[in-house]
Amino acid sequence: MKLLFVNACARKESRTLELCRYFLQKYKECHSDVEIEEIKICEDAALLPMDEQKLTLRNELIAKKDWNHPMMHYALQWNQAEKILIGAPYWDWSFPSVLKIYVENIMISELNFVFQENRSVGLCKGKKMLYLTTAGGSAKENMGYDYMKRVLMELGKYESTYIHADNLDVFGVEIAAEMEKAKKEIDKIIKSW
Repeated sequence: MKLLFVNACARKESRTLELCRYFLQKYKECHSDVEIEEIKICEDAALLPMDEQKLTLRNELIAKKDWNHPMMHYALQWNQAEKILIGAPYWDWSFPSVLKIYVENIMISELNFVFQENRSVGLCKGKKMLYLTTAGGSAKENMGYDYMKRVLMELGKYESTYIHADNLDVFGVEIAAEMEKAKKEIDKIIKSW
């Protein structure tokens, strides 16, 4: 079983990354057959927004169904992953902008979705997505998670789960206790996820 970890954490000491590492460790303990592939999208200098030249190339590659071209790397990874973990800090009511750029690179028609009868039909193999985040304030309502749920609707039939640790920069909040609450939520889903 293949699990793709989309790491959108810019900081090495990221609290979101701490939750992701905790999840991956616990998941591997319960599911020894898992193959984990991590992509650090904040470190990929080639992951840039679409411009006219890139859009033209993308359309040419789609027309030829050339999924082995380097530009299709992220889309192919996503297509083949059975489970997806997204680790994205809660920034500005959403997520780091690099995650949106990443989404632009996985939304490849004919590989990850097709249009049939005026609607999009997902072609990806994935079944589950876990979205982990931490926030200085409240992340109970997270437009980033809502956006990713909408993306999933285009790519396949995914079950999504959202776990977050909130208010970590609020004066008087016990950070360790809030992180522990999120880890307990992770513990609840490990075996069945």
